[in-house]
Amino acid sequence: MVRILLAALAVTLLAAPPLAAEDRVSILLPPDTVTLADGPGMAVTETQCKMCHSLDYITTQPRGPAAQWHGVVAKMKTVYGAPIGDSDAKAIADYLAAHYGPPR
Repeated sequence: MVRILLAALAVTLLAAPPLAAEDRVSILLPPDTVTLADGPGMAVTETQCKMCHSLDYITTQPRGPAAQWHGVVAKMKTVYGAPIGDSDAKAIADYLAAHYGPPR
């Protein structure tokens, strides 16, 4: 019985036409209201982080030392599945520590 149901479901899914462009759902994100501080690593940080959230999210985080930012970036990769390579992750964390670390 289960095999028959699975076969029927497979036939139904395979027979369904693909969605037309006008039927696809798109999400319009609000514009960023901040600009990241200029410096080495800013471009990769902006590009990689904006894939999942606004840049406002970065600037509203508590300022912390490098270890904190490396932990945040590691969490984005391992917990939330951010597609960030190891070299980009290091560049992002280093950038965030340099520009959004503890006040001097």
